[in-house]
Amino acid sequence: MDWRTPALSDLETLQKCALNNNFFANNYGAVNSILYEKKFHSLIAFDGEWIFEKFFEGEKTCFSFPHNLLGKSDGAKEALEILAGDARSKNERLIFENITAEEKDILQEFWPSVKITPTPESGDYIYRTENLSSLAGKKLSRKRNHIHQFDSKYPDFSFELLRPENLSFVREVEEKWLEENSDFAKTNGTLSDLEIEREIIFYALDNFESFSQSCGMSGGILFASGNPVAFCIASILSERVTDVHFEKSLYSFGRDGAYAKINNEFSKTVRTEFLNREEDLGIEGLRKAKLSYYPEKVLEKFLVETED
Repeated sequence: MDWRTPALSDLETLQKCALNNNFFANNYGAVNSILYEKKFHSLIAFDGEWIFEKFFEGEKTCFSFPHNLLGKSDGAKEALEILAGDARSKNERLIFENITAEEKDILQEFWPSVKITPTPESGDYIYRTENLSSLAGKKLSRKRNHIHQFDSKYPDFSFELLRPENLSFVREVEEKWLEENSDFAKTNGTLSDLEIEREIIFYALDNFESFSQSCGMSGGILFASGNPVAFCIASILSERVTDVHFEKSLYSFGRDGAYAKINNEFSKTVRTEFLNREEDLGIEGLRKAKLSYYPEKVLEKFLVETED
């Protein structure tokens, strides 16, 4: 198989695959396949109508489930045969990450003795867009209160959708956010991850036009007293789902309700039925925050390991 680094020129093909397969899982989105190559050094390969992807976590090689470019459900076993043959030729053990429940069942049917491990930290939080834009009902009253708090403290707030002319404000917030979080990140050894994240965000901004044209990249910036204080970046994952890749607020404004505010303002602009706000990474505070919006579902993910 001819493995190579995914490039911007692959966006339209990857997006076509995502749309035809009606993906809900964020790890199969075209934008994430391009952006996170910078963190996981991922590679893609094509064989006929099938798209394959693998990535690296330290010394470990991990594979994604192969998908048909045209969204055909039959032929998955043949694709797995191709992948297994290539792995054997390279003496690679097949370890599949971010596998959905349906994909897990196919892998287990193909390899009955696979080891399956649930990975709740990788599960995607899926919300109805209408719920996040309206925040109706008693359950979401605390979110409405957070927004009222922000509105009261910053009555001159404004919200702008991302466009080439205002992307510099996103960079400004990201730099300040990293500065605010760098000391804590140094103590727990995650500063390099945040620096890579900054690189990924800046790459998305540098290529915003390409991502926007091929994948509907969008997002927004929240201003208070004329200064940018929060941003979000998203894209069309599939026909029914918008994927929110990043959402950040400067600390003091986040404490005053900026996260609830930008979440709500951006949701009002989304035209898909669902929003995927991605995983919680096993971070307890992040898990609580995502659950507090009462997701429609949390999309289960699994680690599937073959014996050889």
